[in-house]
This record gives sequence, C-alpha cells and structure tokens, in this order.
Amino acid sequence: NDCTWEEISDISTAGEGANYWAIGDCKEVVLNGSIGETTLSNFSMYAFIIGFDHNSSIEGAKRIHFQLGKTALSGGTDICLYDLGGSVYMNYERTNAGGWEKSKMRTRTCILYYPGSFGETIPAELRNVIRNVRKYTNNTGYSSSSSAVTVTSDDFFLLSEYEVFGNITKSNSYEANYQQQYAYYSAGNNKIKYRHDNTDRSFYWGLRSPSVASNTAFVVVDGDGEPIGLTADSNRGFAPGFCV
Repeated sequence: NDCTWEEISDISTAGEGANYWAIGDCKEVVLNGSIGETTLSNFSMYAFIIGFDHNSSIEGAKRIHFQLGKTALSGGTDICLYDLGGSVYMNYERTNAGGWEKSKMRTRTCILYYPGSFGETIPAELRNVIRNVRKYTNNTGYSSSSSAVTVTSDDFFLLSEYEVFGNITKSNSYEANYQQQYAYYSAGNNKIKYRHDNTDRSFYWGLRSPSVASNTAFVVVDGDGEPIGLTADSNRGFAPGFCV
C-alpha cells in the first residue's frame, strides 16, 4: 500500500512481484464517478493480490492479478459492489447467448474507457498501468462443447467458476482445460462476499462462466459461498479482477 501503482507495475513487469509481496496483500483504491445509475464519491476499498504470474503460459507472463475488494488494509471484510442496477447485469435480456465475450458486462462495464463503465471510476494512476489479460471462457452460451471455449483479451474481468472453486459443477467443463484456480482461493480463503453498503449482509457475486444447464443464466457465488446459476438480467455483486 506504500507503493504507487507505477512502482507496483515496474516490479510486476520485472517479474519480481512475489519477491516483494504475498497473496492477499492489499492496496487502497478510491472510486469516483458513475457506474450505470450509481455514483460513487471517494469510496475507498482495497484491491488484494490473488495470483502472481497466474496461468502465465496462457494468460500472459509477468503480471500481478488483483481482485476488488476488501474493506481494510488488513483483516477487512470481503465485499462486492452492490445494487449498481443494469450496469452489473450480464445482459439486459434473460439470455447467456454469446457467453462472456458478447455480454453487456464485458463490453460496457468491464472496460477502461466507456461512459458509465467501471474503468471510468478508478484513479488515473491505476488506469494507466492496467494490462490486458487473455481469458478463456465459454463464449457461446448454453453449450457443453469444447469448441465453445475461446479466448478474449480483457481489461477488467469477472472470475470464472474454476478460477474460484478449482472444480466445475455449473459451467462448461472444458473451461478447466485453459484455466487455473487462483492461489488466493486455492489457499482456502473465504469465498463469501458482503455488500459494500452493508457488510453485515452477504450477497451473491457474479462470475463470467455461463451456466451449462440453462440458456438464461451465468454462474454466481451465492451467500453461502457456493456456485449457482442466476439469470443474466438479474442484479449481482460486482467483484472484478484486473492485472498490473
């Protein structure tokens, strides 16, 4: 937290991140601006490290992977941004057609530069060092086929079912061929997240994996920390990942 994002980026690019920090270490991020219908004003939360050079042969080497967020630098509550309206729907209609690649969440919310996107709310010093990451996901939708799993290049991303749980019960099983569980979650850390506006209440948070059992749903992590399907046009907690 004492380093600037530029310093963190330099250390990451040198491949030295794991020599300086540990999984779970945090850095404050102050959000300002509108995401869809919701305006955040000097809202402080903490990004935490979920992996060093995670799945680097596929996703890109010399990257530190982070996720938002926690409420404190140490010992904070795991939170997701809650009640952001249509900006955190996976799609405006009840369909998972096109999967992650074509979803409104990816094309409108999880990008750096778009009015009403999440990227518009983060500090410029962080925005300047965000690095694209290659993510494989079921980009067809309602499909259990291996050919449905293809690559995208992402600024911000939702985690997949396999990246959180290390196994697949609700999504396309072939995603596991191109993914790894994040070190933060494989270490047994908490999967339950709480509302950013009320940390006494857990809330389901969104994943990018389409449900394999329905043409209407994407997978979320429920209030008990388990994967379930949720229709694409439903509100969900927002806990994006990104790389520096």
